[in-house]
Amino acid sequence: MLHPIVKWLSFTTCIPYLLIVNWKSQNPLLYCFALHISLTLLSHIQLINMASCFPNASPFLVMLAMCLLISTSEAEKYVVGGSEKSWKFPLSKPDSLSHWANSHRFKIGDTLIFKYEKRTESVHEVNETDYQGCNTVGKYHIVFNGGNTKVMLTKPGFRHFISGNQSHCQMGLKLAVLVISSNKTKKNLLSPSPSPSPPPSSLLSPSPSPLPNNQGVTSSSGAGFIGVMMWLMLLL
Repeated sequence: MLHPIVKWLSFTTCIPYLLIVNWKSQNPLLYCFALHISLTLLSHIQLINMASCFPNASPFLVMLAMCLLISTSEAEKYVVGGSEKSWKFPLSKPDSLSHWANSHRFKIGDTLIFKYEKRTESVHEVNETDYQGCNTVGKYHIVFNGGNTKVMLTKPGFRHFISGNQSHCQMGLKLAVLVISSNKTKKNLLSPSPSPSPPPSSLLSPSPSPLPNNQGVTSSSGAGFIGVMMWLMLLL
């Protein structure tokens, strides 16, 4: 039998790994299976070993720590423009922020960080119409002027930001980001609706192969299986 502390350390690494890997597979059945195994092992075995190592530890706190680990494992923080004080005028290129946004995949839970000189600049979150027209006095604008603005992306769809200085916005100091949920891709959300009368060649073209997605699920589920086997071996 392994020492209780060794088992406790294995618990804090293997179980979160198992849950995170199966979460990334974007397959609800795999994730529920991994969660069921994890909770079963936790309730029947690991709480006993943990109690022998840490008598004052609360099982609720352990589960809370695991949930926090899983919920934050996917979130990213992005400094807008990729560097400090990048929300400023003049820009290196008028479309530099558009290129930066298109080079990243923003997901629900991610955070945008705007760093700027608050004496001369600000950030307005606006609708698409005001974004296109660089309207800085819209009725429903959310205005930030603290110099270090953090905006969490909480729902899928486009988010639009412009400079509080209209001339700066017109010269490119604005940002539109597409936020996607974990089970969708940026390509799917950006793809146009099908044409009502497509040409014959489009009707005959083959549909895209789903092989990359299948490979990703297979790889993640295989990793999850390995995680289960590693955990069961530790129990022997």
